[in-house]
Amino acid sequence: MRMPIFDPDFCENRCPVCTRARQGNKLAKLLQAIEMALTFGGCPWGRARRQKYGVLPNESLPENDQYNEGGGQ
Repeated sequence: MRMPIFDPDFCENRCPVCTRARQGNKLAKLLQAIEMALTFGGCPWGRARRQKYGVLPNESLPENDQYNEGGGQ
């Protein structure tokens, strides 16, 4: 199986801007807002995250989501 070029889990777990912005870091939130405005919805990894999980890069996953429990696709 081939790994996708734009892995949605990178945005969810490892992106230095997105992970910190979702944790509430003000500078990261500002950078993420600028990025989302310039790219019309986020970087390719953020778009892949939206396609897989159904939430924008600046939104946390819902608490009762199957992805939070290690499920996923």
